[in-house]
Amino acid sequence: MSEIKQLPGGVWREERLYRDFAFREVSGHLELALAETSGVCHDLPGRVSHALHTALSQLAEKKPSLSQVDDLSVGDRQFLMSRLACHLGGGEVWFSAECGHCQSHFDFPVDYCTIPVKQAGAGYPYADLELSGGRTRLRVPSGADQRAVLEYDDDREAQHALVSRCLEFYHQSGQAWTLSEQDVAKIDQTLETMAPELATQASANCPECEGVNLLAIDPYVCLGQVSDNLFVEIHQLAAQYHWSETEILGLPRWRRKKYLALIDRARGMSQ
Repeated sequence: MSEIKQLPGGVWREERLYRDFAFREVSGHLELALAETSGVCHDLPGRVSHALHTALSQLAEKKPSLSQVDDLSVGDRQFLMSRLACHLGGGEVWFSAECGHCQSHFDFPVDYCTIPVKQAGAGYPYADLELSGGRTRLRVPSGADQRAVLEYDDDREAQHALVSRCLEFYHQSGQAWTLSEQDVAKIDQTLETMAPELATQASANCPECEGVNLLAIDPYVCLGQVSDNLFVEIHQLAAQYHWSETEILGLPRWRRKKYLALIDRARGMSQ
């Protein structure tokens, strides 16, 4: 198990907020399981849940279930995926962009280990609000909420469905579907203050015109980081040492890389 670290939000359980988490040690088993998440689930929130469920050894002082990972706030899930990219050794990622000023194409790096993170505000993950329909409790959206609204093609309907899941009206059932503009503004402002948040934009200077560009960052980049190289490495180690796939996948990655380096060194000496 890796070092225990802290979430920007946390897990609310039994009237207490838990913020601890830890990833499993990186091994072939973990890398292969992450590579197979696309086959287990095709929607993005589902893939994120399966990836985190596979990678986390501890969440709120326990080994998490898939439903507990689903229930994490969106900000916590994005934070965990950015830190998982670092844990897998791919913290610095290069992206291509087109300058909005001179239309030149350029590359820029993003270090996922140092992306700014806003900590959760007071009262997280709940806030009591007085809206036009009465007094209610607001909960920060979760991964489960994201998955639940995927069936809606219309953005407005999806937003209404999301709000209805995150509001618990004390008086009028279903009131979330008739919120006023003032209600929506109050909800948005409360979530902005209360929810943890990972920065999803970065500024980059164009090398041609030096214009500043505000560019989108993919918080889930590590979903595409596990490549076919793992199978090449398994083949090389099996051919050299006659180990089974299970034995090779069970090696910590640093040991696997060490054996591969020794194979390359031996080949260089023999040549």
